[in-house]
Amino acid sequence: MKTSTLLPNEQDAEMMNIKSLDNRLSVTAQPRLDELEQLAARGFRTILSNRPRGENEDQPDPDALKDKAESLSMVWHQIPVRPGEYSQADIEAFEHILNNAQGPIVGFCRSGKRVTDLWALSQAACRPVQELIEAAGAIGHDLEPLRERLEQQASQTIRRN
Repeated sequence: MKTSTLLPNEQDAEMMNIKSLDNRLSVTAQPRLDELEQLAARGFRTILSNRPRGENEDQPDPDALKDKAESLSMVWHQIPVRPGEYSQADIEAFEHILNNAQGPIVGFCRSGKRVTDLWALSQAACRPVQELIEAAGAIGHDLEPLRERLEQQASQTIRRN
């Protein structure tokens, strides 16, 4: 029987379930305070939280996470959104961070779905919708219910330019 040996960084990724959406952004579920060191060791330079404060009782304190991230030389950004409630300002703020923050970037929410949704909405103008849906599906997130909004986002951006 063949066994596989993971390198330390691969073990961290397996434990934290970090998945890449593209060459700049990876997504994970809510990290614990002690897991931020693993993210820094893996080379992440920017953390993007999409969780509102106090979303549930077992959620780590965002201020403690921010302080720890900054002590590890990572930049902290927060765009708190509720599932499925993404304003145009949220999408544009997410896109701004993707375009301007030092990478690699890791985004998180409770499960990773909000990060994935905002990523897709922010990328709809420059990437085919089907490609976004497939990339999200490859990491276990279904964007099909968001298809119509992704197509609208793409066409609105085209009209603005």
